[in-house]
Amino acid sequence: MPQMQLTLDTLKDFDFGKAAIAWQKAMAAVVRDCLDRPGETATREVTLKTQVVPVAEQDGDVVDASIEFVIQTKLPPRKTAARPMLASRNGQLFFSELSPDDPRQRTIDDVEGADLDAE
Repeated sequence: MPQMQLTLDTLKDFDFGKAAIAWQKAMAAVVRDCLDRPGETATREVTLKTQVVPVAEQDGDVVDASIEFVIQTKLPPRKTAARPMLASRNGQLFFSELSPDDPRQRTIDDVEGADLDAE
């Protein structure tokens, strides 16, 4: 096979298409994140960085180059809604499993041995 000039069009042919495949997988991950979190309006990014290092002979003349592709994604962080908790003086936090918006909420199960008819 003849030598090929490296271009964006021939990237799919370089090194068995590894950089092109990695870029496509990164794009798919970004699209899936958009579909998973349509309410998150922050920008998602896919970066294809090309790093070229000169390869010199012993006398210092540049004769060739070594190339590396770095494919990165940048997604907004995943986060939950802020929920209140009760804080104790010794540094512990407490929440209500059945009422995430009110850590002071009590249930019938919280009352051990109480006579409900007594009230």
